[in-house]
Amino acid sequence: MKEKSISVLELTMFKNGASSFLHALDEAGIAHSRVVMFSTAPQGSGFKEIVSAVSDAMPWNAIAKVIVTWIESRNSREVIITTKEGETFHAKGYSVAEVKELLPQSYSVMVVDAKPDEKSQ
Repeated sequence: MKEKSISVLELTMFKNGASSFLHALDEAGIAHSRVVMFSTAPQGSGFKEIVSAVSDAMPWNAIAKVIVTWIESRNSREVIITTKEGETFHAKGYSVAEVKELLPQSYSVMVVDAKPDEKSQ
């Protein structure tokens, strides 16, 4: 019997854009959950959200589509993918297929919008 492994994609969300990105994941039917982290040292302003699934069922293509569409819908948006080898890629300008290839190799994914959401203004 083949062993199943779990794939986990860690997303670091920042105030601007977090609600719109999470909404895009919800619209695509991609389940996600917040990670609560405790520390005695100062932490960055972002919060962690994860997407996890049995490796064979991880929706890499759907997540890549959400990332590319989310970035393209507003010029102030960026998604930064850091691989386990320490390489950093800014997903702006990448195709869905290119992002899909990077995601399984990722150590973390930062979701950033330089401007506040229109709804929060």
